[in-house]
Amino acid sequence: MGSNRRYGSDVSRAAVNAAVTRPKPVSLTEQERRSSGPGVHTPDEPARVLAWVRYPEQAVQVEGEAIAFNDRAVLVRFPTHGGGFQEAWVWRSAVTRPADATPRVDRP
Repeated sequence: MGSNRRYGSDVSRAAVNAAVTRPKPVSLTEQERRSSGPGVHTPDEPARVLAWVRYPEQAVQVEGEAIAFNDRAVLVRFPTHGGGFQEAWVWRSAVTRPADATPRVDRP
């Protein structure tokens, strides 16, 4: 088998299979996200959160950050095992702030 000049040597059959078979989170649909009214807010600095994210096989709780939200839904970005990030829209009730994520105020 020859080399792949177009994509370089880092693209192998194993890498392609891993990318294709990697589970993708099940995000809320566009209709579900819009059901809570217009407008999506993007915070200046994303908040650290714990969120329940659905996958086809099961739901898992991930630690990530809230990068956008509206009245009833939150867009959560979280790291994956092996590198990279995934994003999913989840219901706001599936998201909590970790106890140690409380903003700290340094007092003189």
